[in-house]
Amino acid sequence: MTDNNEAKRPVLSLKRKSAPKPAEAEKTPQQPVQATGKSKRKMKKNAKQKHKQMLRLISIFPALLSEEEPKPFKVGILEDMAKYIADNELTFGIGQVKSALARYTSNYRYQKALAAGGHRYDLDGNPCGEVTPEQQAAAKKKTKAIKAVYNGKG
Repeated sequence: MTDNNEAKRPVLSLKRKSAPKPAEAEKTPQQPVQATGKSKRKMKKNAKQKHKQMLRLISIFPALLSEEEPKPFKVGILEDMAKYIADNELTFGIGQVKSALARYTSNYRYQKALAAGGHRYDLDGNPCGEVTPEQQAAAKKKTKAIKAVYNGKG
């Protein structure tokens, strides 16, 4: 190649899109992403599976857990449950226990019972500690949030 050919070749460059100005970004609110049919089915299946895990946990600890009348757990109940499950050689993994407890404790009725205050309970359903005022306030806040979502305001 000669130096003459190199001079004739065009130089390509990529142009970048300019970032939107802050004022423009504020004017265009982002719309929530809608779940597709496939992801909705997957979410529904996952919710059913978590509900089954919760029901199984309720069947293992009927003195403590109830869908109709939940009681606040003692602090550290997860460790007690894991020990009981291991001692009785039940096939219920720690991840499943955590998932079931998360579903149970995020329930409106559980949060309402926590907001009411009073005793906390151990695996056998015996009183074991008290709900603190800070925990009551947090539970009241959660119940309001759950109600807002349920009523379509959240």
